[in-house]
Amino acid sequence: MTRWLLRLYPARWRDRYGDEFAAVLGERTLGPFDVLDILLGAIDAQLHLRGVGARSDHRKGFPMSLRLGGAAAMAGGALWLVAMTWILLFDSNVGSGAWVLLLLASVALLVGLAGLSAFQARQHPVLIWAAFSLPAIGALLTILGAAMNGSGNEYWWGLFILGVVATIVGSGLFALATWRSAALPRSGAAVLGIASLISFATFVAQSGSGDSNGVVALFVVGLGAFSVGWIVVGVQAIGLDRQVAAAGTV
Repeated sequence: MTRWLLRLYPARWRDRYGDEFAAVLGERTLGPFDVLDILLGAIDAQLHLRGVGARSDHRKGFPMSLRLGGAAAMAGGALWLVAMTWILLFDSNVGSGAWVLLLLASVALLVGLAGLSAFQARQHPVLIWAAFSLPAIGALLTILGAAMNGSGNEYWWGLFILGVVATIVGSGLFALATWRSAALPRSGAAVLGIASLISFATFVAQSGSGDSNGVVALFVVGLGAFSVGWIVVGVQAIGLDRQVAAAGTV
């Protein structure tokens, strides 16, 4: 992957910085946030032919990822709850606004996952990449299902369900990696992990039940727990960022 990422940079940039940057990348296991950061650096280099300088050692990567990831996690959790409740209440008559909200929630959760996984990826790269890939696939399935909704195609709801399950399972894997690495407070990881289990269990119960009375309400409770889990993780990440910033000023 390192060789592929370096080829995204201009030849002039690679001649000057390539060996040093490759050495830096070789010392770490790349996570989703690292790849995103490198891609942004490549775009900047293509446009301006500037070196990465401080980017290459990622001295500011941890606080920046905490701020960005924490805010995205909070926004994604809140938007997810609103969008999913909207879709469940109106079912096949749901408007495009709910799908737009769900898409925004999915993107926000992906940004949160990438931004908050920089350190977990060092110890659990496979787990973190699975945690990021599943919601990414889920977002694509959700978009495809939304596009098919209203077209008479009966498979749109199945795609939507697969997308939801992928997002929930990926979030649970992220919580597990965070708990094992202690990169963020374990209390937040525990809340998100338990919430993901509750949300998944209630989703399965709601999907497999022919009785919509009461079971949908139970699923909404599960969605609420899932959303609260991401919000708690986001709040803790921003709080940790403030601690890092305060320590840097001492």
